[in-house]
Amino acid sequence: MRPRAKSKGLTSWFVEVPKGMSHGTHVSGIIAARDDNGEGVVGIAPKAKLLPIRWLSDGEPERYWFAPDADPGGPGMENYGDEFAQVVDFASSGGAFVVNNSWGTNWRPRVVEIDLPGSKKGYFLQPRIVRRGYEGFTSGMLSDRLAAAIRNAQLRDPGGIMFVFAAGNDGWNSDTGEVEIFSQKFEGEDIHKYLNSGERYDPTFLPADAPQIARTGTPANLPGPWSAAFVGNKQLEGIWLSVVATDRNNRITPFSNGCGEAANYCLAAPGARVLSSVYSEDGNFQSYGLATDYAQFSGTSMAAPVVSGAAAVLKGAFPNLTARQVVDILLRTATDLGAPGTDPVYGRGLVNLARALQPIGPTRAAAADAFGIAPTADTRVAFSAAFGDAAPSAEHQFGAFDSLGRVYRYRAPLQGRVMPGPRLAGMLAAAVPPDVLVRGRSGDVTTLFRRSASPDSETGAGQRISFLSARHRTDLSFVSARHGSALSPAALLRRDGPPPLWDGLAPRARDVIGSRSDWQLASGLRAGIFFTRAKMQAATRRDEAYSIRDYGLSGRIGDGGDIIEARFGKFSESGRFLGSKPEGGYALARPTESTYLRLSASRRLTDRLSVGADLARLRARVDFRHDAFVRDTVLRARSSSLHISFRDAAVPGDRLLLQHGRPLAVTGGVMRQSSVTGYDSSGAYRVTSRDLDLAVRDRHHMTQLVYQRPLAGRLTGFATAAHHRNWSHRRGLSNNLVMMGMSLRH
Repeated sequence: MRPRAKSKGLTSWFVEVPKGMSHGTHVSGIIAARDDNGEGVVGIAPKAKLLPIRWLSDGEPERYWFAPDADPGGPGMENYGDEFAQVVDFASSGGAFVVNNSWGTNWRPRVVEIDLPGSKKGYFLQPRIVRRGYEGFTSGMLSDRLAAAIRNAQLRDPGGIMFVFAAGNDGWNSDTGEVEIFSQKFEGEDIHKYLNSGERYDPTFLPADAPQIARTGTPANLPGPWSAAFVGNKQLEGIWLSVVATDRNNRITPFSNGCGEAANYCLAAPGARVLSSVYSEDGNFQSYGLATDYAQFSGTSMAAPVVSGAAAVLKGAFPNLTARQVVDILLRTATDLGAPGTDPVYGRGLVNLARALQPIGPTRAAAADAFGIAPTADTRVAFSAAFGDAAPSAEHQFGAFDSLGRVYRYRAPLQGRVMPGPRLAGMLAAAVPPDVLVRGRSGDVTTLFRRSASPDSETGAGQRISFLSARHRTDLSFVSARHGSALSPAALLRRDGPPPLWDGLAPRARDVIGSRSDWQLASGLRAGIFFTRAKMQAATRRDEAYSIRDYGLSGRIGDGGDIIEARFGKFSESGRFLGSKPEGGYALARPTESTYLRLSASRRLTDRLSVGADLARLRARVDFRHDAFVRDTVLRARSSSLHISFRDAAVPGDRLLLQHGRPLAVTGGVMRQSSVTGYDSSGAYRVTSRDLDLAVRDRHHMTQLVYQRPLAGRLTGFATAAHHRNWSHRRGLSNNLVMMGMSLRH
């Protein structure tokens, strides 16, 4: 059917209608038809609560009548305002957030004569608002009582209340609009014949932007006065929306008014042949199919509840939003239609609920104190291999705010690291000791200068200077690049003991400066100090360097083949914890200090056979910057290995080494996170705490065998085999290798 401008019963997402009139029932179904009855339609906001309000007498009148010839400020307009004030009071006191207004007024228009082809005359009904202008006309529409009711409604609830109005069905739009043109001119009381089809000739139609109409000074886009009431009443801006109707092709319908003066606060929504609920005993329409409780209606009355339902969904999803914020979101997320930007036909565009529910502006991780602390895109942790796949595989979430304070949930990006496998270059470099380039002696101090060009060597690509005396030794190292050997059979060939503890966190290091001094305190007893500064690389998936410092005390008991050595130290990591890089909300307040104790022991069982063990335990305190988001935590980690060395196994000078070990792994620690993740029943922010267990579940086990044999002169051959289970502490990930080679000492 083609809608006509009639006085409609007020619907607020909230309406029931009297017997014999299905308009309100249809509008209510568009908003909140339930989705659990398995039939009919589902409303835009099926969980919304409706507040019934009746504002019309039963049924439809037999004749349609224009309201008295009243301009704003007159008694007729004041009566409308006072009646509407009662509706606003009732809706507000009932806790309503959105008042849907699928109604309008037929004020007595001005009959304007125009010239038609063939020297004919035609007549159209020019809205009185044209002569007064929207600002002048609407400024007097609010009675004192209505203005007070709206003001009180805003004060009653901190979130306020919003109003959605149908723009009207008079065809005043410049895109597809059709305006009724009559062949007869009626005046006085006979003007009502324009509304009653039985008392008039059927009209013809002209486009709303036809030249004949334009010459009368009538704009082509004329929203109904109530839908544009904010134009002359600035206190309504931001809580008042006008809605025009579109068809299935997202084009404004011929019957719909355009946005016109209301464009800045106007939206488009589907309003053509909309299926919704009706009153089954109402015989004024054709039911849809076999169902007697559903029918298709058209009109801006059907478009307005689409917007009201969208507002209800937004408020339900984000109860902290105010009415002004909901209006702003709906306007800024609308899909642009018509001319680019805000235009007089479609206003801000087609309502887009899916986009309105998405974050607006930058999103920031939401701490428990309801502060946005860091961009969500940067709130992540890249873990080192010491954490295996325990933490990176966890489903860890946190809450975040968008620019309007709405809460969204994000999955925390947790990346893991798989350490690279052993390198043949490492074995080749380790099989031959570095060359002594300079040997000097001054008094009882001997100076040795060694240099290597290979990052895979025991020293790395750099130099080592050693000062030796009978009771004292000092080593200084200056290395430009160094490759780790903690997971390689090359570690078994090291001459200065197992690799440093931090070697198990990253496969590469550069700019390494180290010093070590020890003194003989008594026969078989030595004590020392050590210090290293380096930049570690590729501890995580990203090849980024970070600074560490390793320092502490050492002690050794024993000589020859029976030795127990202990190291008590600390290493400090800048912006990391055990090689892992936390960012954004997980950023650290200060460098992580890790305290460790490392014990190494070896015992010679025979002249040819010896055994050894290495055990390290570490404790790291992680100090996070945002305490309201993630609490400080303590991590524990350890590594261990056993090895057997057999000399002269087949020929003099050969060596057979067997090792079984477990590389450095986190064995204890929880990252407790608290963030705003939603809303409670009162609409306040809800804080949720989650624990992320950082302990490795499946340790890396490695068994490695190395055989080294002199071949001829300076030529040495070697063969190695290794089996790694749960490589990089990842369950089921194995690594098996066999390497053979020969090294020539320069």
